[in-house]
Amino acid sequence: MYTILDIHTHHPAPQPNAVVCVSPDDFNPIENQLYSVGIHPWKTADALSDDIWEKLEAAAEHPQVVAIGECGIDKIQGGPLFRQMQVMRRQIELSEKVGKPLIIHNVHAQDIIIGVKKDLNPTQPWLVHGFRGKPTIAKMLTDTGIWLSFNDKFNDMSVTETPIQFMLAETDESETPIADIITKLSSLKGEDLTATISENAARFLSLNS
Repeated sequence: MYTILDIHTHHPAPQPNAVVCVSPDDFNPIENQLYSVGIHPWKTADALSDDIWEKLEAAAEHPQVVAIGECGIDKIQGGPLFRQMQVMRRQIELSEKVGKPLIIHNVHAQDIIIGVKKDLNPTQPWLVHGFRGKPTIAKMLTDTGIWLSFNDKFNDMSVTETPIQFMLAETDESETPIADIITKLSSLKGEDLTATISENAARFLSLNS
């Protein structure tokens, strides 16, 4: 039985209570560690290789892989937008095929992401990780059923106004412990979110199904 508090970290395994995000090339699972595996929008040039897709598809079927991603759209640092879109859509298809949720990297692309979700109507839940945007953007995403994960840098009002049932926490690349991040989020919500974050993570990842 896993108790997940940190839905997305790039810190190397082992990371108890965390989902470690790796590329297909770096997926080398260790016992009792959960993972997400995907092609980052900064790495879309890698997606020109059939080999990387074969590795991703094989990893996606592994029982310790509980999510696909991070994938997504980055208008600042990613490659050509059309290629980012192709790579993201293919990972959405994989998420649906294996029945595992999608973890999304979003930089100034929420309109595109919301549009794709409405167009494809996926059955698997989606999460925008490391959300730092304004409350209006948070509402746009959660109104579409997209979850939000917060690390140690966030907009206080976005946290305050995000429905608790759509909230998760993460370390990403931060050295701030996940317990401290949850404490900061809890202070804004006026209640201890530790149990809620864990329950939400289990629901998002279908750990109890």
